Amino acid sequence: MAIKHALLAILAQRDRHGYELKSCFDEKVGEFWSLNFGQIYTTLNRLEAEGLVVHDRETQEKRPDRKIFSITPEGRAELAQWLATPVGKVRALRDEFFVKLVFMDKDNPAAILVLIDQQKVLYLRHMNRLTQRKIALKSEADSGDTLTTELLLDAGLFHAEADIKWLTLCETKMKVGRDNKE
Repeated sequence: MAIKHALLAILAQRDRHGYELKSCFDEKVGEFWSLNFGQIYTTLNRLEAEGLVVHDRETQEKRPDRKIFSITPEGRAELAQWLATPVGKVRALRDEFFVKLVFMDKDNPAAILVLIDQQKVLYLRHMNRLTQRKIALKSEADSGDTLTTELLLDAGLFHAEADIKWLTLCETKMKVGRDNKE
């Protein structure tokens, strides 16, 4: 599971509390993956039950104690194994737009074409945000983190470009199907 291993990877850098884990996760992959605090703490509880992390309590003035999590040797071994193993499954086509397309009224291709056009605009805006992030990244100090962030941004751009190509194909086929019915 990616969340489990992402948290282990962040903890492998240094001990952190839940808020720091979320901030680090968001900084590294937040552009592509939204994670809420509930997911963080649920995953940390599982990791602790599996013996992959432990926690100590840190006393705070005028606030409740907070848990500082550390990766265990077993957690480091699990992380190393995960990092060295290729992803077994090809990315699933589990897309909300696709589900909408499946259930839309095929006798009303105009509505489908409008939706396709609107979706393409959203992907183009997303690509613009990713490109702006890449430009901003170039001004940051060059490090391994900026390289991996740039690679992630490139992946996002390639996926969005592929989605736009697929939407264009859908649009073409809907128009051809509509023209054949007339």
